[in-house]
Amino acid sequence: MSGRFSVDLLHPGHVADTWQDWFIGPQGRRRLIIAAGFSGVLMLVVIALILPVRLRLTRDVGEIPKLRADLTAREGDLADLRQGLQALSVEAKRQVRWAEVLNAFRQQIPSTLKLHKVEAGGGGAGPSVPPGQPQPQGGPAGASGAGDLRIEALTPLRPGPPPLLEIAQFMGGLLKDPSVSKRYQLKSWEIKQPAGGGGAVGEGAQLQIVIVLAEKLR
Repeated sequence: MSGRFSVDLLHPGHVADTWQDWFIGPQGRRRLIIAAGFSGVLMLVVIALILPVRLRLTRDVGEIPKLRADLTAREGDLADLRQGLQALSVEAKRQVRWAEVLNAFRQQIPSTLKLHKVEAGGGGAGPSVPPGQPQPQGGPAGASGAGDLRIEALTPLRPGPPPLLEIAQFMGGLLKDPSVSKRYQLKSWEIKQPAGGGGAVGEGAQLQIVIVLAEKLR
């Protein structure tokens, strides 16, 4: 009968253990327990290191649709804000232009005329002329368009001809003002007599002067 054995030449007098003896030898059970414990500890360490990262990654991936929805909402809010700022800018420019135009009115209107109404972009028809009254001077009183500026002024009714000189000076000075001339040109004007005709001259009677300026094409 022969058996296999190994001789440890580095340690004389000691018979080397084979790999089978490492598991099934006298110390095999203890070694298996130590190996299993070491493997368990190593597995726990790996799980402790990887599991939080995995959970955080899963949570972050789950929040991506919500973040995209928030981004879309923020983009919509930004677009609304941009439109609001653009509207405010346009309105601010319009207010500045109106301030310049109204300042020109105050500077150019003579003392005999009283500014009654200023309308921009009116779409209604101009004032009608009663039967028997003279037609508007200087052009027909047509409808004011979307870019027109309609000016109504009043002056006390006095015996004799209407104050054409004051009206002409007002229109001439108004159209020479840079704040008005760069945007508008004369479209029509008229003098409207009070109800009852030219003979109805009484206390408080007033003539109505209507001037329509058309916006210049750019």
